Amino acid sequence: MKIGCGVVAVVCVVLTGTTAAASQTCGTLGETEATLRDPDFDQTLNVSERVVTHCSRTSDGDEVVTEVYTRSIEGRLALSRRVRRVTTVTSDGSQTVEEVERSSRVSPSEPLRVVRRTVTTVRQSGNGTTVERQIFTRDINGRFVLVHTESNHTSGD
Repeated sequence: MKIGCGVVAVVCVVLTGTTAAASQTCGTLGETEATLRDPDFDQTLNVSERVVTHCSRTSDGDEVVTEVYTRSIEGRLALSRRVRRVTTVTSDGSQTVEEVERSSRVSPSEPLRVVRRTVTTVRQSGNGTTVERQIFTRDINGRFVLVHTESNHTSGD
């Protein structure tokens, strides 16, 4: 039973780490890795998922790339999802473009494909901050289509 408890703790860390890594800016440059291990039929812990986060900084912004490797049908770890988040500093705030790439559920051997793009723009003004977020997904023809827009303004009082 202790093995099961250990696995649950690792799952929580990995899922939290994946979400945090995909939404963070570059606090630590370089690469970090987290591994999820599941017990098999004889209670041997085997790697079932690996999350690798690459973080880099340029003069005008940050880039965080999170890659998730999961066990394929053949039993090997294969890249199944990538989240690329690029934040660029602008004269009045910043713009973040996040792209989510996934492998095909129908044909997992095909290369990853961008399935969602989110553009978040933050603008500072004399009376506060405006945050605009646009979410794009692919339509049936494979073109990106705006599916959601939101805008929030907070006053600087």
